[in-house]
Amino acid sequence: MLIKRLLRRTAETAAAHGLKIPGRRLQGFVDARSTRHVAGWVRDLNDPQARVAFEVMLDGRSLHRGVAERFSQTLVAVGVGDGAHAFHVTFDAALTQEQRDRVEVVPQGGQALPLAPQLDARFQPWSGDRGSFQGYVDERSTHHVAGWVRDLDQPGHRVAIEVVLGGAAGERVLHRGVADRFSKHLQTIGIGDGQHGFYIAWDQALTDAERDLVSVRVAGGTALELAPELRTAFWPIAHLAMDIVNNCNLRCPFCIVDYAETKRTNFMSDATFDSVLRLLPYVGPANFWLSCLHEPTLHPQLLDFIDRVPRQYRDKLFYTTNLAKRMPASYFAALAESGMHHINISIESFDPAVYEKMRKGARHRIFQENWDALLAAFAAAPAPPRLRYNMMAYRSNRADLPGIVQTLLDEKQAWQVEARFTYDRSHIPAEFRAEEFLTADEWAVLQAGLAHHDPERVLLVLPPEQSTDPSSQRDDEALQFVPAAVPWHMAPRPLQISMNWQGVMRVYGWEPSGDRRPDRFVCYAQANVQMLADPLRFLMAV
Repeated sequence: MLIKRLLRRTAETAAAHGLKIPGRRLQGFVDARSTRHVAGWVRDLNDPQARVAFEVMLDGRSLHRGVAERFSQTLVAVGVGDGAHAFHVTFDAALTQEQRDRVEVVPQGGQALPLAPQLDARFQPWSGDRGSFQGYVDERSTHHVAGWVRDLDQPGHRVAIEVVLGGAAGERVLHRGVADRFSKHLQTIGIGDGQHGFYIAWDQALTDAERDLVSVRVAGGTALELAPELRTAFWPIAHLAMDIVNNCNLRCPFCIVDYAETKRTNFMSDATFDSVLRLLPYVGPANFWLSCLHEPTLHPQLLDFIDRVPRQYRDKLFYTTNLAKRMPASYFAALAESGMHHINISIESFDPAVYEKMRKGARHRIFQENWDALLAAFAAAPAPPRLRYNMMAYRSNRADLPGIVQTLLDEKQAWQVEARFTYDRSHIPAEFRAEEFLTADEWAVLQAGLAHHDPERVLLVLPPEQSTDPSSQRDDEALQFVPAAVPWHMAPRPLQISMNWQGVMRVYGWEPSGDRRPDRFVCYAQANVQMLADPLRFLMAV
């Protein structure tokens, strides 16, 4: 307690008398200085997440260069940021007492740190909260374990782990490795650089009883805690973005697909769809897509395909439709009773002229008839799919979008509403781009107009240059397999799959690029699902 009180007094003193360094405002102290070491902490008050580089000097000679990034729970306790601002340097050769008293710690570009009021002259090896590992087992199934762990003392270190199956007959190590898998989700929520995850699968499934005896521990240490919301399902696929056709009934000027060479509509066969259904158990809710890039209602067997999905898996289904093709009442009644998770509806405007400009080839009257029929059928059903509305933001509809969003929420059964930017493609007409694409100021006005909504219900997806969300910084290859039902960075599973009407699937995932460049969305493998005797084994090999 005495140490904590002293450190708290030190922190308060530093806060009141911050070091005056041009361009920076540093706070810190040398807390210990012996003939064998120097220790303390320093942080940049203008950039709390930064780690400050420093140099240990003796009479103008450098004894050590490093970064103050060690974690100290005591620093957290006294309010020094996230605690990862400490340093502890042991000298190669012991100094004399006279030399000890001339040792200084100089932050990069600044003045020497002051000595703490209660400077400790004793030598103490680094022990400041050593063993402070942070992490969880997030998933534990009969096939795998997944989670993350990091060493708070050494933020850049990758932690060695062991997966252990323990029982009355003793324990068996299932896997030894390192928690070094990159996770966009971890990066987004601030777990270091995101490269602290693990995902370990085994060939032979365990029993439920064996699954409950599996633990993950730091090598030679204690077991990680189970996450409060431990997932026991085995969902190695983040989403399966399938298309059961290769065409659309419209030719919207902003579409990311260039249909110039599409001369006929091709349909996924029964055999291909049956092959794809083998992947259903390995996908979570809302992540088995019947459409991604094209219009699924062109397929004459759309409702039959839905019926062939076992009822317990129906909440994994969703698709996007433009509601521009006239459909019978039986279609909407079947959808209302389908058990699907949700349906995306594309709409830009309530104004017929603007609607038909954006949805080229559509007739507003037919869209409205379909929409009215769908809303009536869903209102009458006990548990219909959720409705999610997708809108592209342009100059023609920007002023109306806040009102449209409110109407969709209040009157049109909206579960979610998304307004988003256009993925710029070379085939998009230049005149449309010049006439309709929003400027940064126009995006800012729209953002302000929607800011009062719950962000879980109203999503505004800004252009990469306006967005602070790293998931929007995708490369051109990645954009071919968007839009997503949820933001990419929220998907905790490791693999993402796109699949065309022929059953050709591409397996994707995020990889860190480093150097502050956008992370890469890379293709790991490609295969036709019909040619795979065991698609799960193929994915695990990936």
